[in-house]
This record gives sequence, C-alpha cells and structure tokens, in this order.
Amino acid sequence: MKRETDVMELYEMHGLLNELLEAERAGAMVASTYVDELPVDGAIREELLRVQRDESRNCAVLLDLLRASGADPSRRIGGFFEKALAIQGPRERVAFLNRGQAWVARRLAAALPRIPDARVREALEAMHLSHLANIQACEAILGQLGPRGA
Repeated sequence: MKRETDVMELYEMHGLLNELLEAERAGAMVASTYVDELPVDGAIREELLRVQRDESRNCAVLLDLLRASGADPSRRIGGFFEKALAIQGPRERVAFLNRGQAWVARRLAAALPRIPDARVREALEAMHLSHLANIQACEAILGQLGPRGA
C-alpha cells in the first residue's frame, strides 16, 4: 500500500473534526449570546439567528462525522467563546464573530485537499461554503451598523 504524505491520517482527521466541533460550539454560543445581548432587531437580528442556526447545524454534522468514524467527540467549548464575551459594542462583537467565521473558513480550506474520506470531505466543503456565506452576512451587518465609532 502506497502511503502519501499529503493524505490526512485518521487520528489527525479526528483531531481536526474535534477542533472544528469546539470552534463551532463556541460560535453557536457566541451568536446566541450576541442575539440576546445586542441592541439590534429586524433584519440584523434575523441574520444573526441564521448564523447561530448554521453554527448549531455544523455541530450536529461534526458530531455525526466523529461518531461514524469511531471517535469520541470533544465536550469542550473553544476559547473563542470566553474571548467573545469580553468584547463590548455591537460593531465590535459582530466583527469579532466574523473573525471567528474567517478562522474556521481558512482552517477548512487548508484541510480539505488532504481529507481522503469522501463523506467527510463533502460535509466539510459544505461547512466551508456556509462559513463563506456567514462572512458575507456579517459584513452586511457591519455595513448596516454603520462606520466604526459612529
């Protein structure tokens, strides 16, 4: 059997999936907290709720992938959550949430070419696309919130 160094090993894939699960769990909790605490309503609130639902759906997908591959899913929450709670101001909070979305998108983009399992790769490709959409959504929210310091 030929071993290729660019193919992700199973234990490395489990580590990646758990890292993403912790990040998605944190993202879902952050978006939920921000929806409850930010003084926004209407379209901005609905868009933040959509991002929160997307993060929660990603958690479910990652849990399924981990269990299907025989790995124990992490129960931890990524450090992003605690950092996000310290951020003050609607614009600053949405910008921080967007940086988290971008971090996950970059992490996924870097890992995707190395994932040999088609089911996992397809799920993570969809997750990558959802994060790109969430980045655009957060950019639109930032535009609605107005310029920094306004």
